[in-house]
Amino acid sequence: MTTLAPDLLTRLDVPTPAYDRTAVSTGIVHFGVGGFHRAHQAMYLDRLMGEGKALDWGICGVGVLPSDARMAGVMAAQDGLYTLVLKHPDGTWEPRVIGSIVEYLYAPDDPEAVVEKLADPATRIVSLTVTEGGYNFNQVTGEFDASNPDVVADLAPGATPRTVFGLVVEGLARRRARGVAPFTVMSCDNIQGNGQMARRTFGAFARLRDPGLADWIDANVSFPSCMVDRITPVTTDDDRREIAERFGVEDAWPVVCEPFTQWVLEDRFPLGRPPYGDVGVQLVDDVEPYELMKLRLLNASHQALCYLGYLAGYRLAHDAAQDPCSRGSCSPTWSGRAPRRSSRFPGSTSTPTGTSSSRASRTRRSATRSPGSAPRARTASPSGSSP
Repeated sequence: MTTLAPDLLTRLDVPTPAYDRTAVSTGIVHFGVGGFHRAHQAMYLDRLMGEGKALDWGICGVGVLPSDARMAGVMAAQDGLYTLVLKHPDGTWEPRVIGSIVEYLYAPDDPEAVVEKLADPATRIVSLTVTEGGYNFNQVTGEFDASNPDVVADLAPGATPRTVFGLVVEGLARRRARGVAPFTVMSCDNIQGNGQMARRTFGAFARLRDPGLADWIDANVSFPSCMVDRITPVTTDDDRREIAERFGVEDAWPVVCEPFTQWVLEDRFPLGRPPYGDVGVQLVDDVEPYELMKLRLLNASHQALCYLGYLAGYRLAHDAAQDPCSRGSCSPTWSGRAPRRSSRFPGSTSTPTGTSSSRASRTRRSATRSPGSAPRARTASPSGSSP
Protein backbone atom coordinates (compact mmCIF):
# COMPACT_ATOMS: atom_id res chain seq x y z
CA MET A 1 0.00 0.00 0.00
CA THR A 2 1.41 3.40 -1.03
CA THR A 3 0.38 6.66 0.61
CA LEU A 4 -0.38 9.42 -1.88
CA ALA A 5 2.58 11.82 -1.64
CA PRO A 6 4.85 13.56 -4.19
CA ASP A 7 7.96 11.52 -3.37
CA LEU A 8 6.08 8.22 -3.64
CA LEU A 9 4.35 8.70 -7.01
CA THR A 10 6.86 6.52 -8.84
CA ARG A 11 5.80 3.56 -6.71
CA LEU A 12 2.20 3.72 -7.93
CA ASP A 13 0.89 1.47 -10.66
CA VAL A 14 -1.59 4.11 -11.88
CA PRO A 15 -1.12 7.14 -14.16
CA THR A 16 0.39 10.10 -12.30
CA PRO A 17 1.26 13.67 -13.34
CA ALA A 18 3.77 13.52 -16.19
CA TYR A 19 4.80 17.13 -15.62
CA ASP A 20 7.10 18.70 -13.04
CA ARG A 21 4.71 20.04 -10.39
CA THR A 22 7.48 22.21 -8.92
CA ALA A 23 7.40 24.17 -12.19
CA VAL A 24 3.67 24.93 -11.85
CA SER A 25 2.76 28.41 -10.60
CA THR A 26 -0.64 29.61 -9.43
CA GLY A 27 -2.90 31.50 -11.83
CA ILE A 28 -6.32 30.44 -10.50
CA VAL A 29 -7.74 30.79 -7.01
CA HIS A 30 -10.67 28.45 -6.45
CA PHE A 31 -13.26 28.71 -3.68
CA GLY A 32 -15.04 25.48 -2.78
CA VAL A 33 -12.66 22.60 -3.45
CA GLY A 34 -14.87 19.53 -3.29
CA GLY A 35 -15.57 16.44 -5.36
CA PHE A 36 -17.03 18.22 -8.36
CA HIS A 37 -14.26 20.76 -8.78
CA ARG A 38 -11.66 18.00 -8.56
CA ALA A 39 -13.56 15.82 -11.06
CA HIS A 40 -14.10 18.68 -13.48
CA GLN A 41 -12.13 21.96 -13.63
CA ALA A 42 -8.99 20.62 -11.93
CA MET A 43 -9.07 17.56 -14.18
CA TYR A 44 -9.14 19.68 -17.36
CA LEU A 45 -6.13 21.66 -16.14
CA ASP A 46 -4.27 18.47 -15.28
CA ARG A 47 -4.80 17.28 -18.85
CA LEU A 48 -3.38 20.52 -20.20
CA MET A 49 -0.37 20.32 -17.91
CA GLY A 50 0.20 16.76 -19.05
CA GLU A 51 0.59 18.21 -22.56
CA GLY A 52 3.14 20.74 -21.31
CA LYS A 53 0.62 23.61 -21.35
CA ALA A 54 -0.90 25.95 -18.74
CA LEU A 55 1.91 25.46 -16.23
CA ASP A 56 1.32 29.04 -15.06
CA TRP A 57 -2.34 28.28 -14.34
CA GLY A 58 -2.01 26.07 -11.27
CA ILE A 59 -4.86 26.14 -8.76
CA CYS A 60 -4.75 27.55 -5.24
CA GLY A 61 -7.75 26.12 -3.42
CA VAL A 62 -9.44 28.15 -0.69
CA GLY A 63 -11.69 26.86 2.08
CA VAL A 64 -13.98 29.31 3.87
CA LEU A 65 -16.38 27.19 5.92
CA PRO A 66 -15.57 25.22 9.09
CA SER A 67 -16.39 22.06 7.15
CA ASP A 68 -13.50 22.86 4.79
CA ALA A 69 -10.96 22.23 7.57
CA ARG A 70 -10.90 18.53 6.72
CA MET A 71 -10.11 19.23 3.07
CA ALA A 72 -7.36 21.61 4.18
CA GLY A 73 -5.80 18.80 6.20
CA VAL A 74 -5.97 16.32 3.34
CA MET A 75 -4.59 18.80 0.82
CA ALA A 76 -1.67 19.59 3.14
CA ALA A 77 -0.90 15.91 3.83
CA GLN A 78 -1.05 14.92 0.14
CA ASP A 79 0.42 18.12 -1.33
CA GLY A 80 -2.81 18.71 -3.26
CA LEU A 81 -2.66 15.30 -4.96
CA TYR A 82 -5.71 13.04 -5.21
CA THR A 83 -6.94 10.04 -7.15
CA LEU A 84 -9.70 10.54 -9.71
CA VAL A 85 -11.50 7.33 -10.68
CA LEU A 86 -13.87 7.07 -13.63
CA LYS A 87 -16.53 4.40 -13.15
CA HIS A 88 -17.41 3.00 -16.56
CA PRO A 89 -20.77 1.36 -17.39
CA ASP A 90 -19.10 -2.03 -17.87
CA GLY A 91 -17.76 -1.98 -14.30
CA THR A 92 -14.25 -0.85 -15.19
CA TRP A 93 -12.57 1.59 -12.81
CA GLU A 94 -10.10 3.97 -14.47
CA PRO A 95 -7.78 5.77 -12.00
CA ARG A 96 -5.49 8.75 -12.42
CA VAL A 97 -3.62 10.92 -9.92
CA ILE A 98 -4.38 14.63 -10.49
CA GLY A 99 -1.75 17.26 -9.66
CA SER A 100 -3.12 20.64 -10.81
CA ILE A 101 -3.96 21.88 -7.29
CA VAL A 102 -0.62 23.16 -6.04
CA GLU A 103 -1.69 25.28 -3.05
CA TYR A 104 -4.49 25.32 -0.50
CA LEU A 105 -5.38 28.10 1.95
CA TYR A 106 -7.87 27.79 4.79
CA ALA A 107 -9.33 31.27 5.21
CA PRO A 108 -10.35 31.02 8.90
CA ASP A 109 -6.72 30.38 9.81
CA ASP A 110 -5.20 33.16 7.70
CA PRO A 111 -7.65 35.41 5.85
CA GLU A 112 -4.88 37.89 5.06
CA ALA A 113 -3.00 35.24 3.09
CA VAL A 114 -6.14 34.59 1.03
CA VAL A 115 -6.70 38.30 0.32
CA GLU A 116 -3.08 38.79 -0.71
CA LYS A 117 -3.26 35.76 -2.98
CA LEU A 118 -6.31 37.36 -4.63
CA ALA A 119 -4.50 40.70 -4.93
CA ASP A 120 -1.41 39.08 -6.47
CA PRO A 121 -1.14 40.07 -10.17
CA ALA A 122 -0.38 36.41 -10.98
CA THR A 123 -3.97 35.54 -10.01
CA ARG A 124 -5.97 36.05 -13.19
CA ILE A 125 -9.03 33.89 -12.55
CA VAL A 126 -11.05 33.35 -9.38
CA SER A 127 -13.35 30.37 -9.80
CA LEU A 128 -16.22 29.19 -7.64
CA THR A 129 -18.08 25.99 -6.79
CA VAL A 130 -19.84 27.17 -3.65
CA THR A 131 -23.27 25.61 -4.49
CA GLU A 132 -26.46 27.56 -5.09
CA GLY A 133 -26.80 28.41 -1.40
CA GLY A 134 -23.37 29.99 -1.39
CA TYR A 135 -24.58 32.97 -3.41
CA ASN A 136 -26.66 34.21 -0.47
CA PHE A 137 -29.74 35.31 -2.37
CA ASN A 138 -33.36 35.35 -1.28
CA GLN A 139 -35.17 32.40 -2.87
CA VAL A 140 -38.35 34.49 -3.31
CA THR A 141 -37.04 37.84 -4.49
CA GLY A 142 -33.71 36.74 -5.96
CA GLU A 143 -32.03 39.66 -4.20
CA PHE A 144 -28.81 39.48 -2.21
CA ASP A 145 -29.48 38.83 1.48
CA ALA A 146 -27.81 41.75 3.24
CA SER A 147 -29.22 40.61 6.60
CA ASN A 148 -27.05 37.49 6.74
CA PRO A 149 -25.04 37.83 10.00
CA ASP A 150 -21.78 36.86 8.29
CA VAL A 151 -22.35 39.46 5.59
CA VAL A 152 -23.21 42.09 8.20
CA ALA A 153 -19.98 41.25 10.04
CA ASP A 154 -17.92 41.53 6.84
CA LEU A 155 -19.42 44.95 6.10
CA ALA A 156 -18.42 46.42 9.46
CA PRO A 157 -15.65 49.04 9.14
CA GLY A 158 -12.23 47.45 9.44
CA ALA A 159 -13.65 43.92 9.58
CA THR A 160 -11.48 40.94 8.71
CA PRO A 161 -13.35 39.24 5.85
CA ARG A 162 -14.69 35.76 6.50
CA THR A 163 -17.15 35.19 3.65
CA VAL A 164 -16.34 34.53 0.02
CA PHE A 165 -17.91 37.92 -0.76
CA GLY A 166 -15.76 39.74 1.75
CA LEU A 167 -12.57 38.01 0.64
CA VAL A 168 -13.09 38.41 -3.11
CA VAL A 169 -14.25 42.03 -2.90
CA GLU A 170 -11.34 42.94 -0.60
CA GLY A 171 -8.97 41.32 -3.08
CA LEU A 172 -10.48 43.42 -5.87
CA ALA A 173 -10.30 46.57 -3.74
CA ARG A 174 -6.56 46.06 -3.20
CA ARG A 175 -5.97 45.46 -6.90
CA ARG A 176 -7.85 48.66 -7.69
CA ALA A 177 -5.81 50.62 -5.14
CA ARG A 178 -2.54 49.19 -6.50
CA GLY A 179 -3.39 49.75 -10.15
CA VAL A 180 -3.59 46.01 -10.88
CA ALA A 181 -6.17 44.85 -13.43
CA PRO A 182 -9.01 42.80 -11.93
CA PHE A 183 -9.21 39.04 -12.20
CA THR A 184 -12.08 37.25 -13.92
CA VAL A 185 -14.70 35.71 -11.62
CA MET A 186 -15.72 32.34 -13.08
CA SER A 187 -18.67 30.62 -11.43
CA CYS A 188 -18.73 26.88 -12.14
CA ASP A 189 -21.80 26.07 -10.05
CA ASN A 190 -24.70 24.14 -11.53
CA ILE A 191 -26.94 27.21 -11.78
CA GLN A 192 -28.49 28.60 -14.93
CA GLY A 193 -26.87 31.96 -15.66
CA ASN A 194 -24.20 31.38 -13.01
CA GLY A 195 -22.09 34.27 -14.29
CA GLN A 196 -24.96 36.71 -14.00
CA MET A 197 -25.71 35.34 -10.53
CA ALA A 198 -22.12 35.94 -9.45
CA ARG A 199 -22.15 39.45 -10.92
CA ARG A 200 -25.36 40.35 -9.07
CA THR A 201 -24.37 38.96 -5.68
CA PHE A 202 -20.73 40.11 -5.57
CA GLY A 203 -21.79 43.46 -7.01
CA ALA A 204 -24.49 43.84 -4.36
CA PHE A 205 -22.01 43.14 -1.57
CA ALA A 206 -19.52 45.61 -3.04
CA ARG A 207 -22.21 48.31 -3.31
CA LEU A 208 -23.10 47.87 0.34
CA ARG A 209 -19.43 48.31 1.21
CA ASP A 210 -18.38 51.06 -1.23
CA PRO A 211 -20.50 52.32 -4.16
CA GLY A 212 -17.39 53.58 -5.96
CA LEU A 213 -15.77 50.16 -5.75
CA ALA A 214 -18.99 48.59 -6.96
CA ASP A 215 -19.03 50.86 -10.01
CA TRP A 216 -15.41 49.89 -10.77
CA ILE A 217 -16.25 46.19 -10.48
CA ASP A 218 -19.31 46.59 -12.69
CA ALA A 219 -17.24 48.34 -15.37
CA ASN A 220 -14.11 46.20 -15.24
CA VAL A 221 -14.68 42.69 -13.86
CA SER A 222 -15.74 39.89 -16.21
CA PHE A 223 -18.19 37.25 -14.95
CA PRO A 224 -18.49 34.62 -17.71
CA SER A 225 -21.24 32.03 -17.44
CA CYS A 226 -20.67 28.35 -18.08
CA MET A 227 -22.54 25.06 -18.19
CA VAL A 228 -20.92 22.17 -16.32
CA ASP A 229 -21.84 18.51 -16.27
CA ARG A 230 -20.38 15.44 -14.64
CA ILE A 231 -22.06 13.10 -12.15
CA THR A 232 -19.81 13.10 -9.07
CA PRO A 233 -21.14 11.29 -6.00
CA VAL A 234 -19.82 12.11 -2.56
CA THR A 235 -16.81 9.91 -1.77
CA THR A 236 -17.59 7.09 0.66
CA ASP A 237 -15.44 4.91 2.88
CA ASP A 238 -16.27 2.03 0.54
CA ASP A 239 -14.74 4.03 -2.33
CA ARG A 240 -11.56 4.58 -0.32
CA ARG A 241 -11.29 0.88 0.52
CA GLU A 242 -11.99 -0.20 -3.04
CA ILE A 243 -9.37 2.17 -4.46
CA ALA A 244 -6.83 0.93 -1.95
CA GLU A 245 -7.58 -2.72 -2.76
CA ARG A 246 -7.67 -2.31 -6.55
CA PHE A 247 -4.79 0.09 -7.06
CA GLY A 248 -2.71 0.03 -3.88
CA VAL A 249 -3.26 3.76 -3.29
CA GLU A 250 -3.94 5.06 0.20
CA ASP A 251 -5.83 8.27 -0.56
CA ALA A 252 -7.65 10.11 2.24
CA TRP A 253 -10.09 11.80 -0.15
CA PRO A 254 -10.27 10.36 -3.67
CA VAL A 255 -12.96 11.32 -6.19
CA VAL A 256 -15.18 8.96 -8.18
CA CYS A 257 -17.27 10.08 -11.14
CA GLU A 258 -18.79 9.07 -14.46
CA PRO A 259 -16.76 9.06 -17.71
CA PHE A 260 -18.94 11.71 -19.36
CA THR A 261 -17.96 15.33 -18.80
CA GLN A 262 -18.95 18.58 -20.45
CA TRP A 263 -17.94 22.19 -19.94
CA VAL A 264 -19.35 24.99 -22.09
CA LEU A 265 -17.68 28.28 -21.20
CA GLU A 266 -18.21 31.85 -22.33
CA ASP A 267 -14.87 33.08 -23.63
CA ARG A 268 -14.56 36.38 -21.74
CA PHE A 269 -11.20 36.49 -19.94
CA PRO A 270 -9.49 39.91 -20.14
CA LEU A 271 -6.31 38.65 -18.44
CA GLY A 272 -6.19 35.44 -20.45
CA ARG A 273 -7.06 31.84 -19.65
CA PRO A 274 -5.64 28.35 -20.05
CA PRO A 275 -6.10 26.86 -23.57
CA TYR A 276 -9.18 24.98 -22.41
CA GLY A 277 -10.32 24.25 -25.96
CA ASP A 278 -7.34 21.95 -26.42
CA VAL A 279 -8.84 19.45 -23.95
CA GLY A 280 -12.47 19.51 -25.05
CA VAL A 281 -13.94 22.57 -23.34
CA GLN A 282 -16.47 24.27 -25.63
CA LEU A 283 -15.62 27.98 -25.76
CA VAL A 284 -18.58 30.05 -26.91
CA ASP A 285 -19.92 33.60 -27.03
CA ASP A 286 -23.19 32.74 -25.27
CA VAL A 287 -23.82 29.74 -23.04
CA GLU A 288 -27.60 30.12 -22.83
CA PRO A 289 -28.48 27.84 -25.80
CA TYR A 290 -26.45 25.05 -24.20
CA GLU A 291 -28.18 25.55 -20.86
CA LEU A 292 -31.55 25.33 -22.60
CA MET A 293 -30.45 22.16 -24.40
CA LYS A 294 -29.56 20.56 -21.08
CA LEU A 295 -32.77 21.69 -19.39
CA ARG A 296 -35.13 20.81 -22.24
CA LEU A 297 -33.53 17.59 -23.46
CA LEU A 298 -31.48 15.94 -20.72
CA ASN A 299 -33.38 17.16 -17.65
CA ALA A 300 -36.82 17.03 -19.29
CA SER A 301 -36.21 13.48 -20.49
CA HIS A 302 -35.14 12.42 -17.02
CA GLN A 303 -38.26 14.04 -15.57
CA ALA A 304 -40.48 12.19 -18.06
CA LEU A 305 -38.68 8.96 -17.25
CA CYS A 306 -39.38 9.52 -13.57
CA TYR A 307 -43.10 10.18 -14.05
CA LEU A 308 -43.68 7.11 -16.19
CA GLY A 309 -41.33 4.95 -14.17
CA TYR A 310 -43.03 5.83 -10.90
CA LEU A 311 -46.47 5.01 -12.33
CA ALA A 312 -45.06 1.69 -13.55
CA GLY A 313 -43.91 0.83 -10.02
CA TYR A 314 -40.22 1.71 -10.24
CA ARG A 315 -38.50 3.73 -7.51
CA LEU A 316 -35.04 4.10 -9.05
CA ALA A 317 -34.37 5.88 -12.33
CA HIS A 318 -31.83 3.34 -13.55
CA ASP A 319 -34.45 0.59 -13.12
CA ALA A 320 -37.06 2.59 -15.02
CA ALA A 321 -34.56 3.14 -17.83
CA GLN A 322 -34.45 -0.61 -18.48
CA ASP A 323 -38.19 -0.66 -19.26
CA PRO A 324 -38.65 -0.27 -23.05
CA CYS A 325 -41.82 1.78 -22.57
CA SER A 326 -40.20 4.26 -20.19
CA ARG A 327 -37.02 4.47 -22.21
CA GLY A 328 -38.92 4.80 -25.46
CA SER A 329 -40.79 7.83 -24.18
CA CYS A 330 -37.54 9.81 -24.22
CA SER A 331 -36.52 8.93 -27.77
CA PRO A 332 -38.81 11.40 -29.57
CA THR A 333 -37.45 14.23 -27.44
CA TRP A 334 -33.87 13.48 -28.43
CA SER A 335 -34.31 12.42 -32.06
CA GLY A 336 -37.07 14.89 -32.91
CA ARG A 337 -35.92 18.12 -31.31
CA ALA A 338 -32.15 17.98 -31.24
CA PRO A 339 -31.60 18.28 -35.02
CA ARG A 340 -33.98 21.24 -35.36
CA ARG A 341 -32.12 23.17 -32.67
CA SER A 342 -28.58 22.30 -33.73
CA SER A 343 -28.16 25.56 -35.65
CA ARG A 344 -28.54 27.48 -32.39
CA PHE A 345 -25.14 26.38 -31.13
CA PRO A 346 -22.48 28.56 -32.76
CA GLY A 347 -18.86 27.94 -31.93
CA SER A 348 -19.36 24.33 -30.88
CA THR A 349 -16.26 22.82 -32.45
CA SER A 350 -15.28 20.40 -29.71
CA THR A 351 -17.21 17.50 -28.28
CA PRO A 352 -17.86 16.49 -24.68
CA THR A 353 -15.52 13.93 -23.20
CA GLY A 354 -17.09 10.48 -23.07
CA THR A 355 -18.54 8.14 -25.65
CA SER A 356 -22.15 8.00 -26.73
CA SER A 357 -22.50 4.83 -24.69
CA SER A 358 -21.30 6.63 -21.58
CA ARG A 359 -23.82 9.39 -22.25
CA ALA A 360 -26.63 6.87 -22.69
CA SER A 361 -25.61 5.06 -19.53
CA ARG A 362 -26.30 8.11 -17.37
CA THR A 363 -29.89 7.10 -16.74
CA ARG A 364 -28.66 3.73 -15.53
CA ARG A 365 -26.52 5.27 -12.81
CA SER A 366 -27.67 5.71 -9.23
CA ALA A 367 -25.36 8.62 -8.45
CA THR A 368 -26.48 12.18 -7.85
CA ARG A 369 -25.74 14.92 -10.36
CA SER A 370 -25.46 17.68 -7.77
CA PRO A 371 -21.84 18.56 -6.85
CA GLY A 372 -22.54 19.31 -3.22
CA SER A 373 -25.27 16.95 -2.11
CA ALA A 374 -25.07 13.74 -0.13
CA PRO A 375 -24.97 10.44 -2.03
CA ARG A 376 -28.33 8.96 -2.78
CA ALA A 377 -30.06 6.81 -5.35
CA ARG A 378 -32.01 8.69 -7.95
CA THR A 379 -35.66 8.28 -7.24
CA ALA A 380 -38.22 7.79 -9.96
CA SER A 381 -40.51 10.46 -8.53
CA PRO A 382 -40.78 13.81 -10.26
CA SER A 383 -39.32 15.59 -7.22
CA GLY A 384 -36.20 13.47 -7.47
CA SER A 385 -35.18 14.72 -10.90
CA SER A 386 -31.66 15.99 -10.94
CA PRO A 387 -31.08 19.69 -11.59
